[in-house]
Formats: sequence, C-alpha cells, structure tokens
Amino acid sequence: MSASGTRYRRALAFLDRLVNWEREAGLSFTSESIRLDLFRECLSDLGDPQLRFRTILVAGTKGKGSTSYLLARLLRAHGLKVGLYVSPHLSDVRERIRLNEIPIPRIAFAERIERLRETLPFFQEVGRSRTYFEAITAAAFLYFAEENVDCAVLEVGLGGRLDATNTAEPEVSILTPMSRDHMRALGRNVLAIAGEKAGILRANGAAVIGRQPPRVARFLAERARAIGSRVRLYGVDFRSRNVSVGEGGTRFDYAAGSDVWRAVRLGLLGEHQALNAAAAIQALSLVLPIVDEGSVRRALAGARWAGRGELLRAEDPPVLLDGAHNGHSAEVLARLVRDLFPGRRCLLLFGSSKGKEHAVMFRRLLPAVSEVILTESAHPRRRPAAELLSVLRKESETIPCLVVPRAEDALRTALARQEGRPLLIAGSLYLAGEMRTLFRRLLADRRIAVIA
Repeated sequence: MSASGTRYRRALAFLDRLVNWEREAGLSFTSESIRLDLFRECLSDLGDPQLRFRTILVAGTKGKGSTSYLLARLLRAHGLKVGLYVSPHLSDVRERIRLNEIPIPRIAFAERIERLRETLPFFQEVGRSRTYFEAITAAAFLYFAEENVDCAVLEVGLGGRLDATNTAEPEVSILTPMSRDHMRALGRNVLAIAGEKAGILRANGAAVIGRQPPRVARFLAERARAIGSRVRLYGVDFRSRNVSVGEGGTRFDYAAGSDVWRAVRLGLLGEHQALNAAAAIQALSLVLPIVDEGSVRRALAGARWAGRGELLRAEDPPVLLDGAHNGHSAEVLARLVRDLFPGRRCLLLFGSSKGKEHAVMFRRLLPAVSEVILTESAHPRRRPAAELLSVLRKESETIPCLVVPRAEDALRTALARQEGRPLLIAGSLYLAGEMRTLFRRLLADRRIAVIA
C-alpha cells in the first residue's frame, strides 16, 4: 500500500473512534451537550477557516442536499471556485467535501484530519469531546480556506441552531421544506423543528424560504424579519410551475417577479426537484449581481445527484433508487413513481433506520406497490427487517412480502422477481449507498459472465 493510502486509512480509523451521532441513537440535543461554543474555540485556534470564504448555509427536512448541490453547480457555472459540503455520504466519506464537484483527494483529506487530531481536544470529558461530524466539518473548512474557494455551500447536518456548520457566517440562508423528522432531537411538532432550523438565519443576511406549510412559512418569515434578514419566500417572490417529469428529467417554468424562464430542463427527477432548483436559482440571484440564464439552464440540465430519484437502470425493467426516509419524502417519492411509471405497480425493496415514521412511509408507498421485500443496511441504527414486517402488516395484511435481511441477497432476490415491474429501492440513504454499490457490482459481474 502507498504511503498516501496508509495515511488515509489511519485518518478513517481515527474518525471511527470519535463520537458519531449518525451511528448512535440517544442524542441529547441541547446547548449543554453539543457545546458549539467549544467547537468555535477550536476553530479559532485554527485561525477561523470558516470565515475566510463566502458561505451559503442550507437547512431543512427535505431537499437540502439536492438544493446545496444545485446551487454549487450554478455558482460554478458562473465562473466561481466553489466548495460543497454535504452529508451523509453514500459510499465514500470524501463525497462530503467537494471542490468544483470533485471529492477531496485522499491525501488532502488525510492531511487535514492529521492536523485536527494534533490540534483539537477530541478525547476529553463528556460534553467537551469533539465529534465525527465536527472533525469532518473542520476538515472541510480548512480545505476550502486553503484552496481559496470563492464561495462554499454548506448543508446542515442536523437541525441548524446547534449544527457544526452554523459556526460559519452565511450571507444567504436557505430553508428547504420542513416536515417531521429527527423529532427526538429537534422537537415533537413541525414548528419546533422549524425553530431549530431557523437558527441558521443571520441579521443583515438573506433568507430563501422554500415551499412550506402556510403556518411554517409565516413562522420562518417572521423569524427572519425579526432579526433583520431579507426574506425571499416561495410562492410570493419566486416559484416553479408547469412541472412535468419523465425519464429524461424534469421541466419547469421558473418565475421571480415579472421574470419567467420557460421550460427549464433539470437533470434530476421529480416535482420536488423543481422546487429545490427554484430555491437554488433564487439564492444565486442574491449571491451574484448578474445571473446568466443560459449558464443556469446548462448547469441544471447536466445535474446528476446520486441516490435521489436515481434511475440505476432506465430500460425495462427499470430500477429506481431513492433515499426517502420519512413520511413526507415517501409521499414525494410515490408521486415520482406515478409520474415515471403511470399505470404500473412497483416491486419495493425497503430498509430503514430506527426512529423513523415507518407506518406513514408504508402508507404513502404501498398504493404504488404490488410486492415488498424487506431488508437491512449495514448501518448500526438499522431497524430489523422482522420489525418492519410487523409495521407493514398493520398497514396491509394482504400485500405479498418477503423478509431478506442481508442486503445483497435482497437485491439479487428483487432483480430475479421483477418480472417486468419497476423496482423501487427506498427507506434510507444508508441503504441507498449500499444498494448503489451492490447494483453496479452485480451489473459488472453479469457483463463479465456474458463475455466469458
């Protein structure tokens, strides 16, 4: 193994020893347990890299990753050097930190983690120890600052108010659609959740508020105006309309004031992606003095975002992969399935994590499904497939269902049982990452077998 490969593996091993709330349940989500003030002190010791570039911060329940990605593409299309920070990753942690859409090189990642290991107080008493997410966030800040990016788009990990990304100072804060998720940490109702996410707003900054339930939109707009933030509200200041979805992508009209861009083509699939694109375009107009419509159209047409409404196989029988993991995202996914496969029912391959709205998810998806295969990702917070079966049976006693806990076996079973039906894989971004890798491997194995 090369020296750079060894350093990279050591960096991963170090990160694996840190507190990781993505893998562990039971987070006490308070300012006393998160101690963002101490993380700020750590960043100050590093020279405050998060303050050395322009920043856009993106929070929300749904669409924040896609919106972040689309905005980064739009900024890049206008000639800027752009950093993008997203989470979680599907297969490689370096996916989280990108420069002009390219994941951070292994050696660059290892170098930043090594510096952080030597500098930050990772192993102190509970409440003071820095976490996996904070370490990677700090590495992203260092990388973007030292690469002299013009601008960085940062996706919030969880909530907003106490998230490590909120140590940056965004000139634009984007709030994508809110719904019930991570309720144990963020609150039991959507307004409590919105209050946590509104923590990314800044006085004298700008707030782009995506489509929300009316009371949530009012709440967020009032909160933004109260601190002196300029508000751009979906449905009032900008919107997407006349949306159509097909296997080749999504088309929509973008309207902002008296300006209307007709038939904008987006490489991502789904009406919800038109909403995300509209928010990204609106944010772009707040960052740059002049927006070029042609550059926007080209950037959106070429957009590809893994694991979010991704057709792994477009030809019959199709395979659609999506990381939908709550009730709202399942509803959006069901709409996409109807748009893509009108009059057809899918074979659903489903696996999810503990603490999610599984009953609601099944309720939304089952009308588009003729059979279900339940499985499990390798993630420590996965919900056992047998438990998912109990939830499923409360929603439907008759739909055919198999329990295949091992993910690879489940995918092989699903592909063998398609019988011309679309295969829908959903329930978790962690499952989406595993299935994406497995599908590619199985496809490669089949090609090798055919050639042999």
